[in-house]
Amino acid sequence: MADQVSRYGKPEKTCDIVMKGGITSGVVYPLALAALAEKYRFSNIGGTSAGAIAAAAAAAAEYGRHTPGGGFDRLAKIPNEVGPGLLSMFQPAPPLKPLFNIFIAALKSGSGRRFAMIWSAIRGYWLSALFGLAPGVAVVAAAWWYGNGIGFMAFGALLAFIGLVVVIVRRLLRAAQVELPASDFGLCPGISQPYSSSEGFTDWLARLINEAAGRTTTDEPLTFGDLSAKHDGRPAIRLAMVTTSLMEQRPYTLPFPESDHRFVFAKSEWARIFPRWIMEFLTRKCTPLEEQAEGSVEYYYFPDPTRLPLIVGARMSLSFPFLISAVPLWRRDFTLVDAAEQQKLRRCLFSDGGLSSNFPIHFFDRLLPNNPTFAISLDDYYEKRSQGRPPVWLPKSARSGILLPVQPIDGLSGFAMRLVMSAKDWQDNMQSTLPGYRERIAHVVLKPEQGGLNLTMDEATIRQLVQFGEQAGEKLRDEFDLDAHRWRRFLVAMARMEETLDDVEQAHQDLPDGSEGFARFLARYGAVATSYKQDPPRLAEMIKRAAELAACGENWRAKPTIREGTLPKPGANLRITPKY
Repeated sequence: MADQVSRYGKPEKTCDIVMKGGITSGVVYPLALAALAEKYRFSNIGGTSAGAIAAAAAAAAEYGRHTPGGGFDRLAKIPNEVGPGLLSMFQPAPPLKPLFNIFIAALKSGSGRRFAMIWSAIRGYWLSALFGLAPGVAVVAAAWWYGNGIGFMAFGALLAFIGLVVVIVRRLLRAAQVELPASDFGLCPGISQPYSSSEGFTDWLARLINEAAGRTTTDEPLTFGDLSAKHDGRPAIRLAMVTTSLMEQRPYTLPFPESDHRFVFAKSEWARIFPRWIMEFLTRKCTPLEEQAEGSVEYYYFPDPTRLPLIVGARMSLSFPFLISAVPLWRRDFTLVDAAEQQKLRRCLFSDGGLSSNFPIHFFDRLLPNNPTFAISLDDYYEKRSQGRPPVWLPKSARSGILLPVQPIDGLSGFAMRLVMSAKDWQDNMQSTLPGYRERIAHVVLKPEQGGLNLTMDEATIRQLVQFGEQAGEKLRDEFDLDAHRWRRFLVAMARMEETLDDVEQAHQDLPDGSEGFARFLARYGAVATSYKQDPPRLAEMIKRAAELAACGENWRAKPTIREGTLPKPGANLRITPKY
């Protein structure tokens, strides 16, 4: 307890933190967070995928900062748990064990990889393999018994080979087309499977969150509501994660707003992906769907933020396609024409948040920040760029990090992957180069065999990644210059506001081409508007403030303009975008 008080008991400053997705690369984060926690209290915490796991753990540790055995002392023990048992946490559903073993074999390096994959397929579908071999083996046995010569024996061997290939391919196709979709397109549900005595990663994470918060699995799970409630002088903690709704083709930020009651979950479906004690809490705290038919599936409304366990949010953000099952929710579709069809529940699958935003550095952003929002990025190793440089670095100058790296493409599969990555990551990539963003990102460079989908990493490799994370936390803690950061943010904000006010002023007046300006439009239409009608005093105030903004834009156009000064590059836009 004394060590916890001395190291984490009295943080001098406050910060926010955002963490990137990266599956097993998430082992980088625990000691990075512990290093930062010595100096900073975490106010806002966010992440995606593996970053969401780290975010949930960090929020729980901040909640239990002063708890004996909990807090960041508990986080610091994570490497000792993950190192020896990483692979055992990923437990496939029983019908999908052969596919999982083939995937694990594919991760091996060297010339024996193909043989390992083939042998995993044969061993996994051994009964099908016997059926495929049987006709050919029968021909070989008959040829040997009757002495019909080597020709018939060769024909039998060829028939056995073809039979084996055909049945294994058919069995793999069935697994991909039937069994994988039945498991919501993921090999691993997340909880411990019947054949295993060890915890699944969801079991482990749910326990970790409660232990970091100073609780046990016999207590209620830590919720977003617990974090947001101020208690005994502890400030509120905000936690945010990204998940992706595949049927709606859009991202969501978790937790959903208090007023959002669109989604319900089926108890039987969630029981396959969440531990029993979490399900008992959810079914006790969540409101049942009223119009349920007797004997049908039990539906419950998705919990509001006060009752949403952190483990649910983390699991919804972590659902990496094909490896981890998506999380099913149900809602009505009011875009349909028929009223009866509108009332039917439609199934929605929530997959990995990294599909939408793998590095949500925009989280918690303010035009003029009073405290830093730190971020940790997991970068790919490239010999010509990374050789001779430290694997962990923080931009040292105002110009560091302006350019995005030129990444080579390796073959057709690399091209296909680059298409996907460009489509989903371009906004995050560009945001990370902006002044006021780039200097607060610690970069951890990982080689191909480190992190990512490498579930079979040995303990030494995992320990190295853990050390990288500790170095990243120490660099942010000791080297970040908040004053220089705030100065750059001020310059960028002033230039962008000047440009925006200029646009407001120009739109407020009638345009040279005769188009009606907003001044005349508001005077003409505001009082007769039929949608979102405003009461007269409010409307008058809105029109007055619009004129004040336009006048401000005209005044700001006076020389010298801010935009002509020495400003950080590249430029930025100030625009309205949808919340998610």
